[in-house]
Amino acid sequence: MTARRTLAALAIGALLALSACSEDGGEIPIDSPTLPDWDSSLDELASELPTDLATDLQEIVPDASPEEILTNARDICADVADNADEEQLARDAASLFGVEEAEGPSIVEAVKPYCDVLG
Repeated sequence: MTARRTLAALAIGALLALSACSEDGGEIPIDSPTLPDWDSSLDELASELPTDLATDLQEIVPDASPEEILTNARDICADVADNADEEQLARDAASLFGVEEAEGPSIVEAVKPYCDVLG
């Protein structure tokens, strides 16, 4: 019997709540917090990081195009994710950009901080 009374009380409460809403024009007032503009935040982040990477690599490899920098940086990051040997990473990086092997460690050090972003 108590379950029936509880259900009846809930039903009456719901009806009262609905009738109160209909007196205000039928709209339920909802206060929702405003969200930050995620698109502009992501655009800022995307534009800053590759520019920094491009700037860093342009000092080491001045003849590389932005597309070449991005493609080669992703390849280097894939090798980093595979836990490649540091010396091999440096040789591969120098080979990818077509520079002397001595530049390889500098390239790897410039690219590594961006591997989380580049994937």
